[in-house]
Order: sequence, then C-alpha cells, then structure tokens
Amino acid sequence: MTETTPVLDDLTDFAVREHRSLWLDAWRRLISNRTAMIGLIVVTIFVLSAVGAHFFWQYDAKMDLDYGAKLVAPVLRVSEEFPEIHIFGTDKLGRDIFRRVVHGGWNSLRVGLVAVSISLAIGGNLGLFAGFFESADLNRFEKTLLMAGIGLSLGALPAWIARQPFQSLLFGLLGIVSVSTPSFLADKSKLRRLLFGIFGMLVGAIFGFIVGPMVALVCGVIGLGIGLLLAKPVSGKVFSNIVMRIMDIILSFPSYLLAIAIVAFLGPGLEKGMIAIGVVGIPIYARLARSAVLSVTQKEYVLAAQSVGEGHGRILFKHIVPNILSPIIVQATMGLANAILSAAALGFLGLGAIPPEPEWGAMLGDSYKYLSSGAWWAVLFPGLAIMFSVLGFNLLGDGLRDALDPKMRV
Repeated sequence: MTETTPVLDDLTDFAVREHRSLWLDAWRRLISNRTAMIGLIVVTIFVLSAVGAHFFWQYDAKMDLDYGAKLVAPVLRVSEEFPEIHIFGTDKLGRDIFRRVVHGGWNSLRVGLVAVSISLAIGGNLGLFAGFFESADLNRFEKTLLMAGIGLSLGALPAWIARQPFQSLLFGLLGIVSVSTPSFLADKSKLRRLLFGIFGMLVGAIFGFIVGPMVALVCGVIGLGIGLLLAKPVSGKVFSNIVMRIMDIILSFPSYLLAIAIVAFLGPGLEKGMIAIGVVGIPIYARLARSAVLSVTQKEYVLAAQSVGEGHGRILFKHIVPNILSPIIVQATMGLANAILSAAALGFLGLGAIPPEPEWGAMLGDSYKYLSSGAWWAVLFPGLAIMFSVLGFNLLGDGLRDALDPKMRV
C-alpha cells in the first residue's frame, strides 16, 4: 500500500496573522490620504515658521515703526524709491506685514495649544469620570475626593466675594466631613442638614465680616446653601448628571458671546483670551469623553477587569483611556483650528492681543478700513494666514478621523 505525504510547503496558515500596531496602521492610512497629507504639510509649515521666527528671528513690535513707508504695496526688489523689500507690503504705521504675519503665527499657535489644553484637561477629565461613575459605585476614598472638590468649587464663590481664599478650603473640609460623619448622625438626616447648614453659614458670615456687614450677610446665605448641599454625599450617577447639566448650561450660550463675556470680565489680553476660549470648549470635550467612555464600559475587557477586582483608577487609565483616545485626538486637532479662529475673532474685536503685539485678528481689525483706499494687501495676507492654518488643521483632523477609525483596520 502506497503511503502519501501531503506537501505543506505551499500552504499558508491564514489564521496566523502578523501583529500590527494600531498606531502604525493609522500612520500608514494617514500618509496614504492625500488631503490629510496636504493638511499635515500646511500644519508643519505653520508650526515651524511660528516657532522658528519666535526663537531665531528677533522682533520688537514697540520699535517697529516707519511712517515714511505707510501702506506701501508689496515690493519684491530694492529700488531708489523703495530701499527695503516688503513682499506683503506695509500697514498703516509702515510696519512690514510679512514679518508681523510670521510672528503673529506664534501667538495664534500659543492660543490654540493653551486653549485646547484647558478644554481637554478640564472637560476631558470631567467627561471621563462622569461616564465611568454613571454605572460604577464610588468607594469611600473617591467619595471623599468628590465631596472635597465640590466644597472647594462651591466655596470659591463666597471666598471670592469676601476675598478670603482660606474660606474655600474650609468648605472643602466640610465636604470631607460629610463623608466621614459620625455614626450617631448617619440616620438623622434633619439634624445632619441643620448642623451642616449652620456650619456653612458661620464659615461664610464670619469671613464676610472682615469686609463688611452686607458681605457677611451675602456670604452667610451662600454658605448656608453650600452646607445644605454638602449634607448629603453625592453618588456617582448624581455626579454625572450634575456635570452634564452644567455642560448643557454652558452650551446654551453662543460660544463667541460667552468668550466675549469672559474676556470682558477678565480684561483684554492674549492670556485672557486663551482662558476664555478654553472655557468655552470644555463642554465639547466633556460630552465627547463621556460618550466614548459609555461606549466601552460594557466591553468584555472592562467587565473582566472589574470581575478580578481591579481598582477604579487602574480600570480607567489602563483599559478605558487608551481605547477612547482616537476621537479625543481628532477633536483636539480640529479644536486647534477652532481656537485659532476664535482668537482671531477676539483680536478683530479688540479683545485679543494688546497692540502693538502682532496677532492676525487684530491685524485685520486695524486694516480693514483701508480697503476703500486700495490697500488690499493689509487685509489679504493676515486673512490668508488664518484661512490656511485653519484649513490645515481641519484637513489633518479629517484625515486622523479616518486613520484612527478601527473599522478601517484590515
């Protein structure tokens, strides 16, 4: 009987697949996307020019004045009439627009990075915790941190009115005490609320007397309300609802009007504009992070981690955060474009960088009135800088959205 041996040399085990990194696959898909590469090139040019000009091309805006070259059209070569080259022309004070546009990119880049960092740090963490603790129970330590944070946050209002920062710390301590209430008060809710209300009122009123009787009255009433709120520790689901309702309230205001109101309250300046734009963007990241967390909390790997008794912190930052980074990275990239556009809008209204600091929106606000006299270059080039930087980040964000989509992985 003849024994046959199968030939295995030409057979491939398709079940065994080479391990590929998600980030490497995303990079390959990104570089294969033409529009994304165009956006990446534009963003790279923008970042390199802004950083390089700031550190290697000194510019003193206060000394940059030449009234003899006021509103000169673009000059590409030196002549007797024009002894200097101005490839973008000059503005109403004779300042070189090209130099101001390049240095203005540093301010726009700073605004984008700082504003997105504020929005992401506050909104992202609020959304992360709100989404996770909506279905998870808080342990004692987490309840203590939560109530302390609520006490500090609420106590900031009477502390600001009375100009006594230490007052906010006392309300934070009251939040900690609400979790560590003695056992004889655990079941006596009325007595508990009464004691917390009286203590909150005393904390607010005593520090208010340092400023005046009316301030003491106002701070006492606010402290009474804070004490009553802290009398009952907040659960995870209640915390999630409170956070998202606050986000809904912020979203109910038009973004530009809210930013203008914040800047009007804080005062003009580029740093104040960063804070205003960052605060306006907090609800976007909070809602995105919460929805992303809710989509993965019931996944098998999260349930398996909970079943073996892993702590909440380990589950959050080892299992959940790495799996929700993709949409947040995309939103942060596109948020940079929105921050640059918002900074330009505030600068156009005179609420951004303080003159003579170069900033694209402020340059538009100073020069648009000269369009009627034919000085188109004073408006065109700052406007093009805003358009191309925003377009670059938007194209890159769209490309990242496709590249980081796990459904595109083959």
